[in-house]
Amino acid sequence: MRILHINTLDVQGGAARAAHRLHRGLLSIGADSTYFVREKRVVDDTVRKFIPDPSPAAVAHRAGCKAEREARYDAYAETRSPHLEHFSHEWVDADENFFIQRPRADIINLHWISEFVDYRLFFTPQRTDVPLVWTLHDMNPVTGGCHFDNGCGKFQSHCGACPLLGSNEEQDLTWKIFESKVKIFGAWPGERLHIVGPSQWTRDMAKSSALFRKYDATWIPHSINIEVFKPLAKAAARAALKLPQDAHIVLFMSHNVALPRKGLRELIQALSMLPDTSKVLLLVAGDSKHAAGFSAPFRMVFVDYIGDDATVATLYAAVDVTAVPSKQDVGPLTMLESMSCGTPVVGFNVGGVPDMVWEGETGFLAPPGNVGALSAAFMSAFSDQERLKQDGVRGRALVEEQYSPRAQASAYLALYQQLLEGASKR
Repeated sequence: MRILHINTLDVQGGAARAAHRLHRGLLSIGADSTYFVREKRVVDDTVRKFIPDPSPAAVAHRAGCKAEREARYDAYAETRSPHLEHFSHEWVDADENFFIQRPRADIINLHWISEFVDYRLFFTPQRTDVPLVWTLHDMNPVTGGCHFDNGCGKFQSHCGACPLLGSNEEQDLTWKIFESKVKIFGAWPGERLHIVGPSQWTRDMAKSSALFRKYDATWIPHSINIEVFKPLAKAAARAALKLPQDAHIVLFMSHNVALPRKGLRELIQALSMLPDTSKVLLLVAGDSKHAAGFSAPFRMVFVDYIGDDATVATLYAAVDVTAVPSKQDVGPLTMLESMSCGTPVVGFNVGGVPDMVWEGETGFLAPPGNVGALSAAFMSAFSDQERLKQDGVRGRALVEEQYSPRAQASAYLALYQQLLEGASKR
């Protein structure tokens, strides 16, 4: 069985890292897996990079397509919400060159494919004639352009008059994109596409959508390298990173820390409400260019994004808790990485967070958007060191049992085999 994973980036961003981990996990159990990407930085011979046509005519065509997409989106520049963090069309500048270069496969696993895969070309029988699995890393495949809908819910019926675009026009850009997807997936057979949600929330979201409800959906969690992300002695980790031994240290990690959906402002508010903030230290790890505009009545240190997993693991081990105050999220990899290092998570009970963070057992949960309850959760974490330690131990045990690369790869391999057997019978 030849397995092909398709993702826009190789290891940049949470979706890319998750896809690459699955690919490597499959290789580790002897599967024939290839990873096909638009942009490649990782040194890995099993990752194949797409090479765009360098001819002047092709370059001009791509530039024209990009300009057209940007113009359609920028028509809403004055009204669109700051909560609209990313927007993607269903078409790109792809041509037959994509299909010529695409490695041969018996089954294709799509991941985060925005700005790489053209839906209109890809979902045609003459170009794609093998079973498809689509691992959803956000909501974009089922919406009219947004990657997280901020609770709008229109994807369940039909997008249009998009609140994130600030549009009152029913047949706006999101309506047009959604209508295009309706035609594409309306013609794509139910047995030819299987959806995988990395969290139960993602799986259920896909099944509730107008576009994907006819397709079967499965929950298969992300995986983590438990040999790299592992518990370390807290005192030694703090000494190695030159962090104070007596502080209550909270870690918040996101590539773009300023995204409203990630909840840094709510986190700062929650920590500010603690009775004593003199010992609080908030480490904000991400791209420092997004750090402007954040301040707090306690110590807050911005750390540029760290690419080395071993250093990241030491950072998780050094802190008391990792904060995941997302307002909407599939299931942050920071949560999985932290728990693998034996560090409990404090966050809102949203999206994929409660799949792993169990109140009173593996972490601390607050009702969605309730900053006061989030503050109380931090107070509980800092005041009960024994519970904090036990939550960390139980969290690590959960990761070892259900989130290892072998467990994930085996679950996917079983799904692939099931789909191939079904296709063979048909």
